[in-house]
Amino acid sequence: MEGLESFFTASQQLRLFALSCAFGVPIGIIYDIFRALRIIFPHGKLLVALEDIIFFVLYGVFLMCFTITAARSEFRVYFCAGNLLGFLIYFCTVGNAVVSIIKRIVMFIKKGLYFIFRPVNQKIVLIYKKCRAFFVGTLQKPKISKKNSETPLIVGSDLLYNNKVHKKSKRKKVKKIEKKAGKT
Repeated sequence: MEGLESFFTASQQLRLFALSCAFGVPIGIIYDIFRALRIIFPHGKLLVALEDIIFFVLYGVFLMCFTITAARSEFRVYFCAGNLLGFLIYFCTVGNAVVSIIKRIVMFIKKGLYFIFRPVNQKIVLIYKKCRAFFVGTLQKPKISKKNSETPLIVGSDLLYNNKVHKKSKRKKVKKIEKKAGKT
């Protein structure tokens, strides 16, 4: 009784491996879309992790569809190896060229927008400084009185960072403070 074959011949396996290598290119294109989004809209680690999760989910769906349509629903590890090989070839050749072109275009657009909005930005900064001075007060640093800066934070001669305070001229002040602290 002849039933369905449960194995692939060598020529079928070679054809499936070549197909999986070829299908590594669309995976690389999807990855480049995410790289382009990262270039255009820089964002934090959380969003990058979310994009990576979305990419791997899409890859899982793609691998499942490839296995169902091309390989009679029989998964083989060399499908992943072929996808990885095709992805790496695309990534190292066309992918890097595409990303460098995208970077140049984005930098050109950013420079153009900076040139256009530079006068507006200068006015906004000027208004910000005036509003801050009005609402916050002066923009000068607060003055620290000399009396407070000479008082050690913690009284005690055995503390390492207070050893600089214990020079001849300041030892009397420290001893007075120690006596006051001992009385209370």
